[in-house]
Amino acid sequence: MFEAIIESLPELKNLESTVTTLERKSGEAQARVQALAHRAAQAKENDLNLEAAALNAGRKPPNPQEPGLREQWADAGRDAEVLQRRLRLAEGDRARYLSEHHATILGLLAEAHAVEGARVAEAAGAALEGLLRRFAAEDSARDLQRRHPAPAAENTGSPQSVAVVWGSITTRNVGGENRGSLEGVLRQLISMGDATIVEAGAEDDDEGGEDAA
Repeated sequence: MFEAIIESLPELKNLESTVTTLERKSGEAQARVQALAHRAAQAKENDLNLEAAALNAGRKPPNPQEPGLREQWADAGRDAEVLQRRLRLAEGDRARYLSEHHATILGLLAEAHAVEGARVAEAAGAALEGLLRRFAAEDSARDLQRRHPAPAAENTGSPQSVAVVWGSITTRNVGGENRGSLEGVLRQLISMGDATIVEAGAEDDDEGGEDAA
């Protein structure tokens, strides 16, 4: 629940650990109760069948198995109820702690939020720089192809089959990824931190200013 700040609050860490442990033990206890209930019901049917068969054969009925299982079932039910009460008490202790230290916890969460936001922004900034360089390489390749196209190969082969494209042709399904969407997502992630990114064209503006001077 409070993984980002739990190490700063040992008491809360202990409370969370206690609640988690009791939740696990309570679940296991409930499963044991259900299993013993099923076994006791099966044992009752088996005991009755064996007793009836023994009496018809003139033999002494075997000792029934149901009473022992019912006793185990009752003990397991009591243990499960005790664990449920312990869990409710532990949850109450945790709720009181959260209420009493509400402002402190909110402050720590805000700090953790800022730290993680800065990490996301830093990673996104590096990714954006690489993405813009990739876009620039693509643009340079297109410009080179436009200005200095490769020589057309002489058509000496047999006619090729015609490819038919169904549906509309758009930049999304022909031109590759949507640049604006990719860049927009990264810039939004960058905004989560305090880091600033030099906008495209900023260096040109600076050079222009120097020339004008």
